[in-house]
Amino acid sequence: MAASYESYRIFYHVATCESFTMAARILHNSQPNITRIINRLEQELACQLFIRSNKGITLTHEGEILFAHVQEAVQHIACAETELKNMAHLHDGQITIAASEVALHGTLLPALRDYRQEYPGVQINVRSTTSEDAIFLILHGLADLAIVTKPLHENASLSVETLATFPDVLVAPASISPKADPEVCCTLEQIASWPFVAMHRKSVSYEMLCGYFARHGLLFHPTTFVSAMSQIVPMVCSGLGAAFLPEFMAQEQLRAGEIVIIRLTDDPPAHTVCMIIRANQPASAACRELMNRLLENTCR
Repeated sequence: MAASYESYRIFYHVATCESFTMAARILHNSQPNITRIINRLEQELACQLFIRSNKGITLTHEGEILFAHVQEAVQHIACAETELKNMAHLHDGQITIAASEVALHGTLLPALRDYRQEYPGVQINVRSTTSEDAIFLILHGLADLAIVTKPLHENASLSVETLATFPDVLVAPASISPKADPEVCCTLEQIASWPFVAMHRKSVSYEMLCGYFARHGLLFHPTTFVSAMSQIVPMVCSGLGAAFLPEFMAQEQLRAGEIVIIRLTDDPPAHTVCMIIRANQPASAACRELMNRLLENTCR
């Protein structure tokens, strides 16, 4: 039977201390038991590891060969144990998060701000991406956590928790907004022929708006497509069209009067932000702590 790691660990301490008694004290063991384990190790390896004398013990040639390898292994394992303990106490570790833009700005950033202050040793990697690509990263083990917007296609390999809902508003440049009383609401039929700026056709946002118009018997026909939600507001400010998006993504431009909110008779759709991990896959301590904070913020 191959010798156990514990036998090699005891051998390492005996060789380092050059004393069975001292090694026993360090290991909180008895000297007879330490001696018995070393004797058994020598029998298993079929060689003498120590020269014993009244002056103490020294390594044999075979013992020196073994010690060179065992020393490296024990030290590597000790480093790994320290690293894991640091990770468990959030002194170390890393998280890779895939996040869509609405989820990033509306939900993730506020949580990360507090998390970073409390756990500065944890490395945070954020990959800003679409909801579809974020799920791909989770399924292929390239991200620990995804914070994205629905709708999502069901997948038994994923565990999904809803975090927040952000209602959209319709924003438009003054050049195409109604000249009438701003308190008057427009119908969806009245604005359906306007030029619209929207996310690309494969995005969750585009799918959501197509469904919203379809429920009212209308077609959604954007005239300008963008690849990132953050590109929409500058396009609207430039007069390229109106757009649906969460109000927090346009607050600065709304305050400055660069764009206006168009009130509708029917409530616009809403972005629902959810947290996704791989089902039945244990999360790291750093990831679990962030997930708990996100869920706590949801309950407030």
